Amino acid sequence: MKRWIDDVGTWASSLRFSGFTVVVVLLVLAGAVIVSPSLSTFVQQRREIAELRESVQQRQEAVNEIDAERAKWKDPVYVRSQARDRLFYVMPGETQLNVIDDVVLPLESDEEPDAELSRIPSNWARNLSSSFLSAGTTDAPPKETTQ
Repeated sequence: MKRWIDDVGTWASSLRFSGFTVVVVLLVLAGAVIVSPSLSTFVQQRREIAELRESVQQRQEAVNEIDAERAKWKDPVYVRSQARDRLFYVMPGETQLNVIDDVVLPLESDEEPDAELSRIPSNWARNLSSSFLSAGTTDAPPKETTQ
């Protein structure tokens, strides 16, 4: 290590600077100091331009998607299919069937339904009207009412 420091010291002492060399080094340093703010501004502006181009490209893609959607809505077949799917419209003379509950039942069963279980023992309309009348004519608070 000592030898390396001695070699560097010997090399540094052998350098001879003239006035011209000092002026050139000072001019190069001054040029670097003068150019560095402009260079950083240039790099920043190039980055902003790249971001703006990307933004323009994204907006153009969005506009193209909207134009494609608008072109779809100009097609009467597409409008008709959307009316059927979204609003459940049908053409005159057609019958539409809607599946309300998508429960999968077993295909085959050995059990027979009991006749008594499938028969309703009371009149639902009479129960509804009596419940409506008792709820409308009671003086008890709602929590104290019983069915």
